[in-house]
Amino acid sequence: MSTVVGGWKVWSWGERAGVIVLAASVVLLVWAAFQYCGGQDVAFFALFGALVAGITGLGVQVASREARFRRQSRPRRR
Repeated sequence: MSTVVGGWKVWSWGERAGVIVLAASVVLLVWAAFQYCGGQDVAFFALFGALVAGITGLGVQVASREARFRRQSRPRRR
């Protein structure tokens, strides 16, 4: 198992995608919150979408990390 902490090299593609989706949803959530607070009632749908995207991104990231840890802990057959 790799003991390297941090860095994009040790992350799988699923982990990277999950973090990118999560970061984009945080930006969308902040923007939509300001729009909704400013009186734009339609921004509620953007708030809801950002929440759903954030939960999905977090789920993808956690599932990919768990899969990588399981693959690394499995003994290799030759």
